[in-house]
Amino acid sequence: MAKPEKSEEKSPTPPLNAKGLFETYEKDGKKITEILRFNAVEVFFAGFIPPLVGSVSAIAIALIFHNDEISNYNWQCGRARLPSLSRIINLSVERTFWQLFLLFHVPIRVIELVTGFSRYKRLRNIHYTRTVLYEISRYAYFYVGLAELVFLSALSIVGERENIQMHVIFFYIFGFCGIGHMLANIFCHAHSLYYINPYGRLSYYLKIIFSSLYILSAPVLVGAFILYWKQCITWAYDVFAICEYCGVFLNICFHGCAFFDIRYKVCFSVRHIEPVKNKEKEQPEPKKVSVDIELRNRAHG
Repeated sequence: MAKPEKSEEKSPTPPLNAKGLFETYEKDGKKITEILRFNAVEVFFAGFIPPLVGSVSAIAIALIFHNDEISNYNWQCGRARLPSLSRIINLSVERTFWQLFLLFHVPIRVIELVTGFSRYKRLRNIHYTRTVLYEISRYAYFYVGLAELVFLSALSIVGERENIQMHVIFFYIFGFCGIGHMLANIFCHAHSLYYINPYGRLSYYLKIIFSSLYILSAPVLVGAFILYWKQCITWAYDVFAICEYCGVFLNICFHGCAFFDIRYKVCFSVRHIEPVKNKEKEQPEPKKVSVDIELRNRAHG
């Protein structure tokens, strides 16, 4: 009679201490001490709320309190009603809100990228056979996402008043990186266990909606910009500004879908890991010389 196969033994979950953290335990020859633990939702909101507050505050303050200041200057083709984001963050107060909140969330976004990069590897759907394409998308998700953060930081620090040409270059590269990151994210999501219910498909469809609107707004933005500067159509600049505002919020909403991806699934833990000292190795080993001497003494005895 065939013996039933033994299931793999899982290491028992260590008990919790008074602070709600795991007691120090040993695993694979290492001593692990948990120092801090963060709820995934807390980490998400730390990365989602600051850019939302910063962008809304900067735009609202500019339109309500400093509208004349950003509109009363020489326009090439007539005065427009709405300012661009670049002109908004040129103002000192708006610039402070924009930089403070957007740059604050960058490290949190890096943590989210690292988490997604790791989880996409472990949660790939085993029935999807094009592993090379999946891996390319996974690496694109991570590195293009990092580039998006780099150029977002660059355009926030280098404004029009510092270097208008570099600011425009950073702005467009940021936009293209955003599109690339969104497409890679959606592809990996569709071919991984992220796609399962109850929240996986909701997140997937929301990502498609936000990314589609973001991509569709890009040619409208460029076209409106060209119409204003080349054809001197005044209302085109207002369309350009609205597309910029919408692009910022669509980008934030897309990254907000991470709430459904990590909710109840991820726990961020800070741990101190050190090798376990082997007590047997700590004992001094007998020297070979002393053994040889003992043998010789016995031989002559």
